[in-house]
Parts: sequence; C-alpha cells; structure tokens
Amino acid sequence: MIVDNVVHQGGPGCYELTRVHHIDGYVLRVRVYRDSYAKQSMAVAEVLTPLFTWTIIASSPGHSWHRTTPTTALDATPLIPVADEVLQRARRILPVPPPFTTPGR
Repeated sequence: MIVDNVVHQGGPGCYELTRVHHIDGYVLRVRVYRDSYAKQSMAVAEVLTPLFTWTIIASSPGHSWHRTTPTTALDATPLIPVADEVLQRARRILPVPPPFTTPGR
C-alpha cells in the first residue's frame, strides 16, 4: 500500500519523488531525485528500523536511469519506473516476515 506520494520540483532539470509503502510488515521509503546532472541524481529504498531510523537497503545511481527521464516533468510519472525497480530490489533483500515486531502493532 502506498501511503504517501510526494513530488517536488527543483531548479531546471531537477525534480524528485518520495513514496512511503507499508509492505510485508515493513515501512519502506523510496526516494528518487533527478538532478540536471546524472552524477548528482539518485534513487534509494530505505527501511524504517525498530529504532525509527531509516536504513538504505537498495539504491540505483543516476547514470543508470538519468537518460530515460525528461529534463522537465509536470508530475512524478517519469520517476515511477525507477522507484518501482528500486522498491522491488529492496523487497527481494528483506526477509518475510520481518525479524522484528513493528512498534505499536
């Protein structure tokens, strides 16, 4: 389930997407930042730990997807395939069920 889907427009050629997912007992955050330069672009998937900190578990450097995204975008659509790919890699890495109990559940 996607809880949050935020798009932020930056300067020329810069925009980002942040999504928070509740999947398989985990809270996962996926952030994709597209800069005007590929080397400054990034995509990461993070898991919320029992200590309420975010830990990166999967990433994709900008040079592997930057050319597939437009310089400007009206919404997050161009970044969704990048976010989905990083999320799928994160899900393959994490054990199911989680090795911990999520606080408050």
